[in-house]
Amino acid sequence: MSKITGRIGKNFLDCSFSDSKVVFKDKDKIKNQMTDVWFIYFQRISKNLKTCDAVLFDGNALIEFTTAQKNIDNISDKATCPVYLGGLDPLPWKRLLREANKHKWHREDWQHMFEDTASESESDSDGDWNPPSESESEEELSDDEEPAAKRPCRREDE
Repeated sequence: MSKITGRIGKNFLDCSFSDSKVVFKDKDKIKNQMTDVWFIYFQRISKNLKTCDAVLFDGNALIEFTTAQKNIDNISDKATCPVYLGGLDPLPWKRLLREANKHKWHREDWQHMFEDTASESESDSDGDWNPPSESESEEELSDDEEPAAKRPCRREDE
């Protein structure tokens, strides 16, 4: 069982995985643990940051474990639950938990929500934007239309 160093709030802890169990220790004293983790969601991932948040959820409690981004692969390899990679912005966890409690979400509901979010963001980003080619821009104008004339900019003091 390898230890992954990070923090929960201001407390620095070591995190270790064993099957679907996660234990957070301060030296040899157990500070927190989860026996059946439903998912791990990584957020605040960016080339410009050294750390990220691993959000762990077991159906009842949510733990935000801040660790070095280099630990993402190590955590993903040790975890037996689904692992999701988010972006730079954290998710609205309080609102999501309220919604989950209100509608009595199960594991599959969370997985469905994360997979829908991932497919939406993939379809939204169609790669880099490129200006239309000359043939495309000419096709957009009908034969009756003429391009709008450019007007010179006027300063307010004139």
